Amino acid sequence: MTALSLVSRFAPLPLALLLAAPLAQAADFPASAELQYVGPYGVPATMTFNRSGSNYKVVASINVPMYQMRFESSGSINGNTLQPAVYTDTRKGKPYAQARFSGSSVRYGKAGETAQTAAVKGPTFDLFTLAWQLAMNEGKLPTGLQITNGKRLYPVSGIRSLGAAKYRVSGGDTTINRYRVQRGGDTIDYAFAPEFHNIPAQITYVDDGKTYTLKLKSIKINGKAVQPK
Repeated sequence: MTALSLVSRFAPLPLALLLAAPLAQAADFPASAELQYVGPYGVPATMTFNRSGSNYKVVASINVPMYQMRFESSGSINGNTLQPAVYTDTRKGKPYAQARFSGSSVRYGKAGETAQTAAVKGPTFDLFTLAWQLAMNEGKLPTGLQITNGKRLYPVSGIRSLGAAKYRVSGGDTTINRYRVQRGGDTIDYAFAPEFHNIPAQITYVDDGKTYTLKLKSIKINGKAVQPK
């Protein structure tokens, strides 16, 4: 499914519904969330968010047959801002790419290649950590944001709302708020579920020319399964 088909799948809801459920603040977020998705070609995928005190960890796994993909980010939380320390991309159980963050610089590179260090003027996120950052801040991007996949850095030129829609998850319907982030020459589409602490309900992104869509199918918050009311 392409990013364009993701947008066309949902019918827009009235503006009043879009404005009715603002996104949560960091203090409202649960200590843990375990999200089960359907990934490309129906493969299972999982994303977890865990925080302990001022620290967080985000882990996303896409179980492509013979090519399992795992993305892990960890760092600290300062107010409503996630501050990554390290991001790791693992494929087939082996390191594929990594980014390390230190003050105003990012050291990144693909495994087996010489790492590069770049000075940055604003925060840098991987696309999964950015999902939680947006959820905590009403879809607002930090100034000077860049995105990394561990292999490269991409400038982010903006974000726009795609409106609200209904989404079916765990046997019920819930409202989602949708956004599109412009990353370099492509886009990332995010959808958040205000009823469930704004957890990411859907993510569509491009990696190495391939489009991946993760569609939420079940939710656990603080270890308990939840579903739309």
